[in-house]
Amino acid sequence: MAAAKKKSRRTVAYSSKGKKLYVVRDAKGRIKDVQSYARAHAADLRRTSKSEAAAGAKSVKKAKAKAKVKVKAKTKVARGKVKVARAKVVKRKVAVRRAAKKAPTRIGRQVAAVRAAVRKAPAKTRAAVRRAVRRMPPRAQQAVASAEKSVVKAEKSVEKTVAKMKKKATTTAKQAETAVSKAQDSVEKTATNLFDQAKDLFQKASDAVESAVESVIPGETK
Repeated sequence: MAAAKKKSRRTVAYSSKGKKLYVVRDAKGRIKDVQSYARAHAADLRRTSKSEAAAGAKSVKKAKAKAKVKVKAKTKVARGKVKVARAKVVKRKVAVRRAAKKAPTRIGRQVAAVRAAVRKAPAKTRAAVRRAVRRMPPRAQQAVASAEKSVVKAEKSVEKTVAKMKKKATTTAKQAETAVSKAQDSVEKTATNLFDQAKDLFQKASDAVESAVESVIPGETK
């Protein structure tokens, strides 16, 4: 195998005026080039050697690995927080559903109590009740408003039905009175007719009896 080629090396030297220089020598130690230290050092800084590149790559890999570990840890924490938040949301949904199921009865009781208090209470207490209704949550206020509307509709429908029934009753009463009067008239007419007929029959019978008596006992009169 051929022996490894020796590289040229640089040594520091100074000029007669005291300026710092780089002296480049070959493998045998002969002067090959003379460079300004400032320019050569600046050029060296602009370049990266193989060892520096390897060290930089290692540091970049380590930094990436650390960043990945941090990101994984952060994602785990975030996932845990998301799971906890989802569980809380599910619990809240369940609680809201249960409250919504129980709400109609509670709201109905509240509405009934409020309406009873409003009916019995004077103006001041009515104002207080209205304030209390305003302080209720929005769903309860909507339920109270809808219940009041339904009650008003029911009252109106009841009033309409009562008015219709009154009208029907008055019309039926008038019809009944007219029918009774007609029946009375017809009964009176038939009674008078029968009485007249009975009178006629009685008169005829009496006439027949008198004629028969006269035929049996002639010459006798009443």
